Amino acid sequence: MYNDILDAVVGRLRELFGDEYGICTEPAGQGTSGPCFFVQLQESAEKPMVGPRYFRKTEILIRYQPEETPQTFREMNRAAEILMDGLEYISLADGSLLRGTGRSALPDLERRQLIFRISYNLFVIRARQEETTMETIEIEKGMVK
Repeated sequence: MYNDILDAVVGRLRELFGDEYGICTEPAGQGTSGPCFFVQLQESAEKPMVGPRYFRKTEILIRYQPEETPQTFREMNRAAEILMDGLEYISLADGSLLRGTGRSALPDLERRQLIFRISYNLFVIRARQEETTMETIEIEKGMVK
């Protein structure tokens, strides 16, 4: 499921920004130049609900490295606005639509990059283990003395 969400985010980034922007889901080495996105699963959490249902929270971290220009900070602002609107909904490969919540954008001025966080929350259902039941039971009424 996590890779499906990452793939959907990468696909949506390609739709929003085009092929001229690099998109990486693996740690990059030195020398990576912008404009490019680094997409990773930041944190996932799961909480049991009633029955076989579980609430799963999946936080995605996107780092945007713009090309070095005199307008770098304006470019980060432009990208933040596109990410806020464009990643609100993503479509998984199976056609499921997920809504992103908790969206936040923070410019990292030292590294000259934009940090964007978003959570995709969903319910999952796990198959239960089949339990052995009694075949028959007999109950007698009456008072025991």
